[in-house]
Amino acid sequence: MSQLNSLPWIDWGTVEAVGHSMVPPGPPMSASERSEVVDELRRAAAAAPALVAQAAGLADVDVRVAGDAERVIDRRSWVSVNALSARAIVESLGVPRQAPSLARKVAGRAIGAQIGAAFSLLGRRVLGQYDPFGPRPGLVLVAPTIVEVERALGVVPSDFRTWVCLHEQTHRVQFATAPWLREHLLSLVGQVLAEENASGDRLVDVGVRAMRGDRREHSNGGLLDLVSAPAAAQTLDRVTAVMSLLEGHADVMMDRAGPEVIATLPRIRAKFELRRDQGGWQAALGKLLGMDAKIAQYRDGAKFCRTVVDTVGVEGFNAVWQGPESLPDRDELADPKRWMTRMGL
Repeated sequence: MSQLNSLPWIDWGTVEAVGHSMVPPGPPMSASERSEVVDELRRAAAAAPALVAQAAGLADVDVRVAGDAERVIDRRSWVSVNALSARAIVESLGVPRQAPSLARKVAGRAIGAQIGAAFSLLGRRVLGQYDPFGPRPGLVLVAPTIVEVERALGVVPSDFRTWVCLHEQTHRVQFATAPWLREHLLSLVGQVLAEENASGDRLVDVGVRAMRGDRREHSNGGLLDLVSAPAAAQTLDRVTAVMSLLEGHADVMMDRAGPEVIATLPRIRAKFELRRDQGGWQAALGKLLGMDAKIAQYRDGAKFCRTVVDTVGVEGFNAVWQGPESLPDRDELADPKRWMTRMGL
């Protein structure tokens, strides 16, 4: 990996301060409602890993991770969790720690404000996430957003909360099954940043690409594609392929595990897919932040997983967790038979 010696300094305190000031608190709830939501989400999160592991054919995997924890949090806490996680990722990549000059401090506060603003927008859409990278690995569930979405969809609250936990805890099972996965993803992110670093791209270069509307062959059209230098495109495609697999697998497993404990699962799935396809300002915001790319990850990855599972069963699919070389690339995600042929399935 190339030396990451010229990444911009980021003022993480500004990230939190701006994110906290801009993110809305969420829907009104009484004290008893808040207590009920927290208790129910904790119970669902505790039960979900075993259900997912059974559905995924990974029942023998120990899903307990040292220091791992489930937390039910509000939106401001979600901003703080992601600021800590992002900082931990940057520091784990070996970026030299240097006392910033006055100019770097000013620039770092500006970058921090931009990241904080982005977190505040994402914080009102994210239902939960399994974070393997932060100083306190584990699952976080954003209670206000879960309640807001379940009310908007008109679904049974307890069923929806269980459904969300099944998806997010699938990621816990994935990382427990493939302990090499965390370091592999960090390595890929480090490569992307190093290639960006070596490219010498300046902000004006990004602007030129944006005005030209440049897109890579596999681009989802999000902001990440525009800020990524052409030299980093191949590695970024590898990152996207891994994330598509993880998100698609979680989408498939939540529906395989769900019927046993969620009576209204088909209604929830239908309603949620409509929400993903919504238009208007939310769609425009999603495109800017790359949320549309994340939706594409769910769908591309889910199609791959369903095809493989339908063809060779979950046991055959689980060959994907053997090591980095077993992961599908972007072309194989689009053509699962190519991956199965390469794996001898």
